Amino acid sequence: MDNIISNNPYLDFLRYSLHEDAKLPESASRIDWDKLLDFGTRQSIRGVLLYGIKKLPADGPHPTFPQLKRWLKTSIAIKTTNIQVYRDAVTLSQCFHKETGGECVVMKGQANALRYPDPYIREPGDIDLWTTATTKQLIRWAHSHDPKGSVEYHHVDLNALATPVELHYVPSFMGNLFYEWRMRQWFKKEKPRQFGNKAVLPDGLGEIGILEPSFDCIFQLSHMMHHFFFEGIGFRQVIDFYYLLSAMPKDDGSIMRTVRRLNMRKFTATVMYVLREVLGLPEDKLLCEPNEKIGTLFLHELLSAGNFGFHDSRYNFRGLSRWNQYKLETRRNLHFAKEFPAEVVFGRPIARFWHAAYKFWLSSSVD
Repeated sequence: MDNIISNNPYLDFLRYSLHEDAKLPESASRIDWDKLLDFGTRQSIRGVLLYGIKKLPADGPHPTFPQLKRWLKTSIAIKTTNIQVYRDAVTLSQCFHKETGGECVVMKGQANALRYPDPYIREPGDIDLWTTATTKQLIRWAHSHDPKGSVEYHHVDLNALATPVELHYVPSFMGNLFYEWRMRQWFKKEKPRQFGNKAVLPDGLGEIGILEPSFDCIFQLSHMMHHFFFEGIGFRQVIDFYYLLSAMPKDDGSIMRTVRRLNMRKFTATVMYVLREVLGLPEDKLLCEPNEKIGTLFLHELLSAGNFGFHDSRYNFRGLSRWNQYKLETRRNLHFAKEFPAEVVFGRPIARFWHAAYKFWLSSSVD
């Protein structure tokens, strides 16, 4: 097992936090609770770690009272933000249905939060919505509420609520255009089945549409894979996937058939390594045999990059022009070229030019 796992008390405590009946690891005696909070901040998983702190045995190590006050202040802020995002997701869904007659589903975010043992401990981000509207219909509707909303490659931004929103024409995309074409065809085929699934929110906050689990599985894998090759991802996305797989029956083979067709098999095996070795996902919940070699590399990237790469001291994409982002992304991804050539060598460096051209066409073709 990688040394980074066996000698890291913060990873041990993360695993303890995820398992209701887990025994407190011996390494907990070495935890610096301020550094654990820093780790949770970089990974956007402070609520999950506090869930673990709340179940610490009385005779075990604990944060000091001043440290605990910092944790609890963070917890209150996370819950308050979750309530706001839940409300905004309901408001947006109802508004879209009232004004267009169409339906929408919430992807990631608050849909994932409902699978956590406490629906208020996941650190929320923006709202990702997929709708029954066509691409141009969706852009026009978004601009009727936010004329300055940016038109991106697979979504349009909407900043009309307290929570930032991404309205998706397509749930996700690949860096390799051939496999993206396959993915878009699969999304199109599966789309009609995604708009009848409702989830009730806690405390009478309403209900939202959510994705069917096996579809969600493919979507979240593609989302992690995209961000891994762009700016990096952290443990929040992996924990989301942990809870998704934990709630699903064992794959009958259909998920992995789609994974192979979309050329995500190796990346999936990489994620399975972290899910099993770090987070403790049972063998019967894994989608495939983990890949230890690339999984170790993936774990190092998770720890180095933090949530969406925001804490990566090696690469900083913020504030860069599109061209400089492109050059930095290409240089960064060369480290993964041997294991993922279709994405790194024959995919993203070429696809970026297509993305720019398509975004320009979209922006100019919608009144």
